[in-house]
Amino acid sequence: MKIAFIGFGAQARENLIPACSTLFGVEIAAICDSDPVKCMEAAALFNFDQSRIFNDHREMMDNCKPDAVIVACYPTEHYRIACDAIERGIPVFVEKPVASTSQQVIHLAELAERKGVVTGTGMNFRFAEVTERIKQIAGDNVQMISLRQMANKPVGTLWDYDSVLRSFLHAQTIHGLDLLIHLCGPVKRLSVANNSHGEKIMFSALMEFAGGAHGTLITSNMSPHFTFDLDVLAQDKLHIKSTSLNTISVAEVDKTYIQGENKRWCDIWAASPLSSGYSRAGYAGELLDFISAIQSGDRDSQTAISTLIETYRCMDAIEKQCCQLLAVNY
Repeated sequence: MKIAFIGFGAQARENLIPACSTLFGVEIAAICDSDPVKCMEAAALFNFDQSRIFNDHREMMDNCKPDAVIVACYPTEHYRIACDAIERGIPVFVEKPVASTSQQVIHLAELAERKGVVTGTGMNFRFAEVTERIKQIAGDNVQMISLRQMANKPVGTLWDYDSVLRSFLHAQTIHGLDLLIHLCGPVKRLSVANNSHGEKIMFSALMEFAGGAHGTLITSNMSPHFTFDLDVLAQDKLHIKSTSLNTISVAEVDKTYIQGENKRWCDIWAASPLSSGYSRAGYAGELLDFISAIQSGDRDSQTAISTLIETYRCMDAIEKQCCQLLAVNY
């Protein structure tokens, strides 16, 4: 399968292109970037002649005719380029944020449905090894889930956004919120406690999921480093904890490992040091799901852009409530 990349920045070079190289039958057919320096770097890295290097994505789509395109350029261009690909009938995988608004995400999903085009979105935490393990252990039996997601950025506005809050939601919160929805399903009710001030973002979101589970997301841009810690309580008396999507501990009520001992034990799982970092972080998994969907014609795969509609709806609700609370406080 011939894949063309639009955007040759850090995300493409460090994660997506190497992840593609781990997948059987995938060939990087062309690279497009509006920056001439990055085009030269791509040509040198892949030993491409000028027929496979482009600075206009439409020209690349029309001349190269790839089997699929992966969009990982400046986020303000994601929506427009995705539309161009879908209109041409080319399967398209778009890095996050897919679009600036919920309306744009809905439009992309509807356009893809009308055109019969497979889409994908770069939400790699859905496919991280730890996430897959948690789904295997808890299944559909999650009762309560809590995520503490801390970061040290952004502390200013990003892309074409007009606020730090929206920038933070689309750059950071989207990962944690999307993972909670991935594990628990659609959100029935959502409320926010907000302590943000100016560029300092601090809020907690309490969610009731349609399936009956409850969840919390505690997040801020004021941490010195990135933290992503998850607690899950399941119906069969399981307590699952994950630290930085790297390890899992599982404790079961009334389970002991030494006869007659009252102390409760827990199982620990950690990713193998021999496993690929792209598999561990979910990059290989999301791309494999996208490619498999193209091969099978499945427009409703786990990576489809339509799966992001609920995540964007909840981000809109969080942003609205945070702004309302700020207005009341001031």
